[in-house]
Amino acid sequence: GVPGAHVVVPLEKSTTLTQENMLDAAHLALHHSDLKGEPRGEISYTQVKFVRKGRDAAPGAVTYTREKTIVLRFEPERWQRLSRSVSE
Repeated sequence: GVPGAHVVVPLEKSTTLTQENMLDAAHLALHHSDLKGEPRGEISYTQVKFVRKGRDAAPGAVTYTREKTIVLRFEPERWQRLSRSVSE
């Protein structure tokens, strides 16, 4: 029920998302959502082919299907590693 951020993880055909990459992407999404600073949040994910622009929706708004949801406990150490790698 909270606007979130979109994170796209490119994958080669016939590969699956690793748990580490999933957790990294989920941390990025949580940090850049309206829940920034919260200790936990629900993160929904799906394949890009199931994401659609909302008809007559606000810029950046999308709808999606076949999603799965995880409850993420924000890990400050993981976020510090991610933010350092972006700034390098």
